[in-house]
Order: sequence, then C-alpha cells, then structure tokens
Amino acid sequence: MPEKRLPDELDEYLRGDSAVSREYRRESAPAPPHALDRLVLKLALRSAKSKARLGSQSLAPLAFAASVLLSVALVLAIVFGPQAARRSDDKPHVLKVAAQVSPRERNPAVWLEDISALRRAGRDSEADIEMRRFRSAYPDYLIPVSE
Repeated sequence: MPEKRLPDELDEYLRGDSAVSREYRRESAPAPPHALDRLVLKLALRSAKSKARLGSQSLAPLAFAASVLLSVALVLAIVFGPQAARRSDDKPHVLKVAAQVSPRERNPAVWLEDISALRRAGRDSEADIEMRRFRSAYPDYLIPVSE
C-alpha cells in the first residue's frame, strides 16, 4: 500500500505555498504586530540593562586596580625620572683634547698636568701609558717629586 506522504514544510515554503508565504504576499509591507514589537524591545532593553549592571560590577575591581597601577607608575616616573638624569651629570666628565702634531711639540708641564688629572680621575692605566710616551718624548726632563 503506498504511503501517504505528508507535505514537506520546507518544500512548501520554498515554493511559496505555505501559510506564511501566502500571508506575506497579502501584505504590501509586512511588519510584526505592534504588541510583539514592543515586547521584543522591552525584553532586549531589560537584558541590556542587566548585562550592563553585571558587567560594570564585575569589571569594577579590575578598573580600580588599573587606576592604582597607572597612578603609581606616574608618580614613580615623576619622582625618579629626574634623578636618573641627574646621576649621569654627577659623574666627572673627561674631555679628550686633540693632540698636537707631534708629542715632541707638546708642552711638558701641561702634559704632566694631564697625566696627574688622569691619576686623580682613577684612570691609572691611561696615566701609565701617557707617562711612558712622555718619557720617550722627553727622556731628560726632570719630573717634580709629586709625580
């Protein structure tokens, strides 16, 4: 016995034979009923308010922690920033003086003073090198006892 086939709702809808399709064809500009539209908008507004309230409550500790962290970072930058710049200024600055054409033309008294300045600055290895150069340039020069 052949089975009686029930109409497939999807096929019916796609062909335009369903009750919904017929209703849409009757309306010139189909719109939902006003009562249904108001109900959907009311539920959406209530849901948005509850999510906003829930979101603001759950993010409040995070916002507070971020504000505190940024405030502390700003205060530390203001307090310690200028000191870091000052520390580099506290160090003695050593300037390199351009050498004359030949060490033999250099004034021995000034050269010895430069060597003493190197020793005072704690740059003993450089002072020793300069003293050897001085001795090779002026082997007979009498150096004062302080050197």
